[in-house]
Amino acid sequence: MNRRFLTILLLCLVAVTGLYAANEEVRNALPHLTEAEYKALEAGEMVYGRTIDGGRISQYFVQGTEAAKRAVSAEQAESGFSIGAVSYIPYSIALKAKQPVDRQLAIFNAIRAISTQEGLTYISWRAGNKEKVLIEKSSYMEDSKNLNNLLPDPVATVFPYSEESFVYQRDSSFGGNRYLHTYTNTDKEIFVEISNISNLKVLGLFTAVKSGQLSINMGTYQLQDGLLLVALTSVRDRKPEVSVLGLTVDLPSAFRRRIVALQNWFIDQLATID
Repeated sequence: MNRRFLTILLLCLVAVTGLYAANEEVRNALPHLTEAEYKALEAGEMVYGRTIDGGRISQYFVQGTEAAKRAVSAEQAESGFSIGAVSYIPYSIALKAKQPVDRQLAIFNAIRAISTQEGLTYISWRAGNKEKVLIEKSSYMEDSKNLNNLLPDPVATVFPYSEESFVYQRDSSFGGNRYLHTYTNTDKEIFVEISNISNLKVLGLFTAVKSGQLSINMGTYQLQDGLLLVALTSVRDRKPEVSVLGLTVDLPSAFRRRIVALQNWFIDQLATID
């Protein structure tokens, strides 16, 4: 009986120590968050901010990373708006067991498996805050224009420090569009900039965001016990709201919901790594 009690006590201490260590590494990596934000990250929630009306977002990114550099530039932009967000994802047993270089390759391939985004849902305000399919089609393209030859998800065998791909996605908000995915990686960071190379239109008719105005960025940063997942969405030279035929589209809210959906997708992707 005493031995069993001691075993349970030891397991509890190990679990508490692990949580404390994870909390400390997040605080060290992101030293400028509030206590409420640290607690939210510890609970598995996403924390975010907006640059609208002078808001700051650079505190959500590890200093010196490509993501942090982009966030500082976004804060300094004189027009448009940006959203910055971060989540903390503890490593699964499989990811924890990998060497950092092997873990980085596995994470990179998980991010690039964009065909698995098909059927991804989000909470739609226009549908009465109900769940709705966001991404209907997601595939790689041979080049920037040819939609007749869509390609399967690539699988890298060696981790690349830079990569570029063209992607076609059809979603329920802006219809079918073409994007350029540009990766800037290090041994700890994976950063992908997703820029639109076609106009994003509301109702298939009215341009909400012109070609090149949108930059949706996702990134990961390896810590010892878990992964920071970051997102940075920037729209240049565009007001936050778009009004079409009496319908008002709040772009920051729309993109925040997209970030949440992509975060959930990526967490599911990580769970498939063995």
